[in-house]
Amino acid sequence: MSDHLPQELLAEILSRLPVKSLLKCRCVSKTWYSLITDPSFIAQHLKKTAARNSGLLFFRYSTREFVWPFKENVRYLLYPDESFPANPVEELDCPFKGIKRLANIVGSCNGVFCLSYDVYGKYIERAALWNPSVRKIVNIPCPIFTLTSYGPYIPSLGFGFDSTTDDYKLVRIVCSHFNFGEIRPFVEIYSLRSRGWRKVDNNLKYVITERSTSAFLNGACHWVAAKRGYGHGVCDAIVSFSLGEEVFGEMEVPDCLVKKYQFVDVAVFDGSLLLAASFKFSGEGCCFTVWMMKEYGVPGSWTKLFDIPDFESHLKWIRKLVAFRQSGKVLLAKLFGQLVFYDPKTEEIFDTKIRGNAHSFYLDTFVESLVLLNEANEFTELEASEDNGTNEILEEVASSSNSQIVIDEANGESKEEAQGESISTQ
Repeated sequence: MSDHLPQELLAEILSRLPVKSLLKCRCVSKTWYSLITDPSFIAQHLKKTAARNSGLLFFRYSTREFVWPFKENVRYLLYPDESFPANPVEELDCPFKGIKRLANIVGSCNGVFCLSYDVYGKYIERAALWNPSVRKIVNIPCPIFTLTSYGPYIPSLGFGFDSTTDDYKLVRIVCSHFNFGEIRPFVEIYSLRSRGWRKVDNNLKYVITERSTSAFLNGACHWVAAKRGYGHGVCDAIVSFSLGEEVFGEMEVPDCLVKKYQFVDVAVFDGSLLLAASFKFSGEGCCFTVWMMKEYGVPGSWTKLFDIPDFESHLKWIRKLVAFRQSGKVLLAKLFGQLVFYDPKTEEIFDTKIRGNAHSFYLDTFVESLVLLNEANEFTELEASEDNGTNEILEEVASSSNSQIVIDEANGESKEEAQGESISTQ
């Protein structure tokens, strides 16, 4: 019957189906396979899935073993939005779970996660794009600038989608540890469409704060940055990089955050930039504060959302803003690995009963998509191995050192269930 349907009508019907159904539908006929794998259909399907909420949350956290080699036990879980942190519906089998250190989630866009391999905060030239919906991993080759180029450096990453070229890009900024004034920052971009890195000229006047998070909004990546001569934890401005125009910009931050806090992270909530600052240098006043830029690019629109004072003993040691919930509650990570909900209105705190590495907690709305579906013409195996004490993440099986590796994961699903408890809001 489908052979008698107009192609446009068939595409409209199929574009409303979930990804798992579409993956099975590829086997119906050559016509269906050709349609579902067509880039225009993938874009059409993404537009529909992005417009409706999947009702699922993507949650990642890790715990570390206390014996050598201190392996990270990482879990990637899907939760119903209304029940988090209880009753996960699926545990995702991420290939990076096999490594002994935590893989950093640089960012996510259109259902695609950018992962980098991080050892004690030092980027060791490994990154990949992962779409759990279609169970595909695309390895990103080693960048141009490496540790052997000219000594120690501070690397910063940003990931996003360039709508002007329909391309996914990874930005890498490298600043010299000791000679920022003499050695200009090195900026390079990886393009999924071109399958390689290229250098970008820049006039960057700031050092991206070491271990700074990145946030993608309005076609640009954003980082917390400091002026020359200042070190870890200092916030002077937000630096942005437009993926389309490939130019840097600067945004002022609230005066009360400049050089006042040890840690300042940038994030996005409800289409606005956020700044979350923790551990004040002076040890007095607020130990954690969150600000929102209500109007993008307008410094005067910074608005304080809430403060957590240092005299509240049960709220001390807040290290990281994990997520805002539509209910108004905020998910926070304490320094020693406790994950809690905080209600800014009542100043009450609720324990999720989840423990892990404070830096590992990640929560976001799960977006189903077919992006990376066509990256299936190469097949390699993912294997975690050790080489002189350093873990190798992706071992090439049948491709050259400069080629892109595509890993098609097995279709089996984990049956293990996560433990969780309902949060009492009474």
